[in-house]
Amino acid sequence: MLISLLSFLSLVIYSLAARYPAFGTLQTSTSAGVMNVVINNTFSPINIFDMHVQADLANLIEELQSPDTDVRAVVFSSANKEFFIAHIDINYFLPGYQSVLPFNDPGLQDMTFPVALLWNVTQLPQATIAMVEGRTRGIGNEFIMSCDMRFAVSSPSVLLSQLETSFGLMPGAGGGLYLAQTIGRGRAFEYVLSSADIDADTAAQIGWINKAFPTSQALHTYVQNLAQRIALFPRAAIVGAKVGINRVSRPPREVIVKDAQNVIGALASTTEAQARGRSSSLLRTIRALGRSSWIMDWAKI
Repeated sequence: MLISLLSFLSLVIYSLAARYPAFGTLQTSTSAGVMNVVINNTFSPINIFDMHVQADLANLIEELQSPDTDVRAVVFSSANKEFFIAHIDINYFLPGYQSVLPFNDPGLQDMTFPVALLWNVTQLPQATIAMVEGRTRGIGNEFIMSCDMRFAVSSPSVLLSQLETSFGLMPGAGGGLYLAQTIGRGRAFEYVLSSADIDADTAAQIGWINKAFPTSQALHTYVQNLAQRIALFPRAAIVGAKVGINRVSRPPREVIVKDAQNVIGALASTTEAQARGRSSSLLRTIRALGRSSWIMDWAKI
């Protein structure tokens, strides 16, 4: 049973090519079948999802995909309590940007590198849990939506958003698709088209996240207890349950690919490129204003 399930996963997990340079943005520790992964991008004060995080995540995914690992549950958290993942590195889309990672790689077929990363997160044979403290916008939200479960602390610092529309783009890594299936079509339109932030309590009420907790300690205690409980169970059972639930709850791969292709097309558009340039200037201006400007409601920017 285990062999057949892992064989199935191997057919649908797409290679991220060779291992990439390690940048130390993910701090990991493992105990009793639970791996804790702390996102700590020291290259960015706001935990941007840049090439450093992407390279480290690609390496981690490769490690977790191994049939030799004893890890059965993975908990993602952030060392930066104001920013879980702020958003993708906007420089990634600008002409002349140099990265150690491919934007399009032959091994990824029709997926861009960030999209392939998040797709592979959904395919991991472990239970994946996002423990959110801090702003989580754009691809940050797409990352937590790619995890099996999401929990957050009820704090002014926790705001979730799918903000691409305000950039003149659209979610390109499945964010809008996951939201439509998770919170419903109308609410997905409400938050995607407005690029509005949502707080932890409201997100829990509408199903965007599983639960919100009044304190960081309560959040950590619950999530660690849950992960430890899951890690007690057979790997084959965890994999089988994930395959079944993913089959009926996750957007099809071809639909996510189409979303990614739409973003690539928009990036090639002169009109959208101009809008993107204005957004880039706006973001740089906000950065120059100081940290406090970054923790305002995105809709007020």
